[in-house]
Amino acid sequence: MAEARALRNASSRRGQTSITHLLNYSLPPRAYADHSSYARNYRRNPTWGPGSGHHAVDKARYVHANYRFVVSPEGNYASQAADADVHIDWNNVLQILASSESQGASCPICLSEPVAPRMAKCGHIFCLPCLIRFMNSTDDDSKPGKGARWKKCPLCEDSVYLHETRPVRFYAGQESPLPRVGDDVVLRLMARTAKSTLALPWENGSDALNVADDVPWHFAANVLDYARIMKGTGDYMAEQYNEEIEALQKQGTEDQLLYHEDDEWTQKAIRAINAAKEKVQDLGKTDSMLPNKKPGQSKTVQPDFYFYSSQPHLYLSALDIRILKTKYGDFSAFPTTLLPRVEHISTGHVLDEVQRKRAKYLGHLPYGCRISFLECDWTDIVPADVLDKFADEIGRRRKRNRDKAVQEERERLQSERIEAAQFKSTAAMRREYGPIEEEQVPALNLEEFQPLASHAGATPPDPRPGFEHLASISTSPSTQKTVWGTHVVHGSPELAPASLRQVDDGWLKEEDFIDAAELSFQMEALGVMEPGPSSSSTPVAAGAGGGGGGIGGGGKGKKKKQKITLMSTGGRRQG
Repeated sequence: MAEARALRNASSRRGQTSITHLLNYSLPPRAYADHSSYARNYRRNPTWGPGSGHHAVDKARYVHANYRFVVSPEGNYASQAADADVHIDWNNVLQILASSESQGASCPICLSEPVAPRMAKCGHIFCLPCLIRFMNSTDDDSKPGKGARWKKCPLCEDSVYLHETRPVRFYAGQESPLPRVGDDVVLRLMARTAKSTLALPWENGSDALNVADDVPWHFAANVLDYARIMKGTGDYMAEQYNEEIEALQKQGTEDQLLYHEDDEWTQKAIRAINAAKEKVQDLGKTDSMLPNKKPGQSKTVQPDFYFYSSQPHLYLSALDIRILKTKYGDFSAFPTTLLPRVEHISTGHVLDEVQRKRAKYLGHLPYGCRISFLECDWTDIVPADVLDKFADEIGRRRKRNRDKAVQEERERLQSERIEAAQFKSTAAMRREYGPIEEEQVPALNLEEFQPLASHAGATPPDPRPGFEHLASISTSPSTQKTVWGTHVVHGSPELAPASLRQVDDGWLKEEDFIDAAELSFQMEALGVMEPGPSSSSTPVAAGAGGGGGGIGGGGKGKKKKQKITLMSTGGRRQG
């Protein structure tokens, strides 16, 4: 045994017992680094931990990547202007711009289009009156008249503070609905420098590109339509607040006329907006904050990247860019606007490090931004001799798209057939076994039970062997029975039938075989009844029952013969 233990693999712990607890010693907690140390087969989309979408960091990253921001001019945004992944201080955010075409939302409280919308830090959008009412909805044991400082988001249960919510503006600008296959799409030539995250149309955005170390103002050309981060002024915010007040007043009037509701929460929302408007009325009015553009200043910035784009975040595929590069020679020679026909749209892409290295012109977008790629038909724009050079690649791309469409259609039909087969099998099981599918329960046969309203002397429709005598007319009690054969219990004697008072249950009564005089003699002998002058006295209690000998008493002194009552299985039981 010792040799076997010596030859055992030293790395194997089979058959060993840890005695670390006897030493009162434990290893210190491991220090985890910031980098990921997961195995290669680790899931890229985890359902727990960082990156799962259930953490505040992930929600802030999503808001930063998929929305645009109007910020206070008092902040410094040099880092955000150079790096798209640097988050903005939430306290400097004045307004959040959301696309009315692709980012429409409804209030999770009233389930309607948000009026005076406010976004929490978790990214969910509420109506301002609904949010104020939600904050003031406290329990009965809390202090009345004083709302909570914070509440859990009704969707994600993150902490929501009313003072941390920001106004949301649903803005379309030059954005159009998502094109479909076969539609014409408007592509604009965008330009940006390598050290800036600001990408604007090249035809009218050259002046704003000069501000490379800062974010532009909202009133610059094309900034409100294309820039991710822009500075806002007090006049701009006052105008936005006034529009929200008008929308709230309209909603309050409709609620009063249609639903006869008071406008308590609407008025509270209006007062909150007026208070916020007073805080931002002086923003952007100082000389140091205004854009200082010298007269006669010419365009000095030469863009490093040119690319075509269509809102929201639609970009050309690599093959289409090569086709245009072959035709025009240089990116700077690209036309400012193109109108090709869409052949295919590749959606569902999320910008990551691999895509950013592959397409460096997407460096102005943060990680996590959702993008789509267009594959277009250039027959009417690019000459045929240029398209012939890419005929093989275009043919392979079209074949791939056709095969993918056929495969998706086949999978869709197969799933529909499987669903239909499951529905048919379920319907067949219901027809065969009835509504109960968990276990096979036999159907209830009412013929096995006696009807409740049958005549007292009627025989059962299906007499069972050995019980015929119980169902005969001579022995069946004249009373109603339940389905189990027991007597029906009535609530009061008045409701009971008259036959219940004199029921022939098959047993002989005392008066059937003992006369009154003999019964009185027996009771006197047992000491139950005092002797009387007459032998025909009526007994005061009936308790003697065929078990004792009858001893003569009174004046007779004659000894009667003892009678014994026995049970009988016949139609009538008698001794």
